[in-house]
Amino acid sequence: MVEFGSLVGDAVWAVVGLSGAGILIQIPAVQGFVGTAGAALLAWLGFQALRNAWQNRQPPAAPSSVGSDFATGAVLSLTNPQAVAYWIAFGASIQAIIGHAAAFSEFAVFFGGFMIACVVYCFAASAIIAGARSLLTDKLYRIVNAVCGAALVGFAVILLYDTIGRLVG
Repeated sequence: MVEFGSLVGDAVWAVVGLSGAGILIQIPAVQGFVGTAGAALLAWLGFQALRNAWQNRQPPAAPSSVGSDFATGAVLSLTNPQAVAYWIAFGASIQAIIGHAAAFSEFAVFFGGFMIACVVYCFAASAIIAGARSLLTDKLYRIVNAVCGAALVGFAVILLYDTIGRLVG
């Protein structure tokens, strides 16, 4: 469900970038909001992972909440400034890539292909994770959780620093 939520965010940014509305992200207030929200979410997720590693908490045996997992994926994707930058750059350069102004049908085919590839990836990644999960011992899970938590907090700091740098400088 996290991946499906992420697909919603990817679809939003793809439509924004491909429609030309991506120019909105050039507004400093919008950049600041997206960057700050993304940094806050990364930091929160990182601290949750570090806390779980410190307290040796294991994930629940049953799925936590379908709605919550879906929302987490959507928020992660919608606050990812890299996705914004990618789709804006791609949307702005599509004419140079294909050699002519793209028709709506060409955008629709590309967007459909992109979403199908993402759904396939979603199931492939989920299958790999489900299979590999049985290989995780309690100690290894704790280490992975701690490393990932530290990385998320580090990425949050870098994103916030970059966001402030773009707005100030």
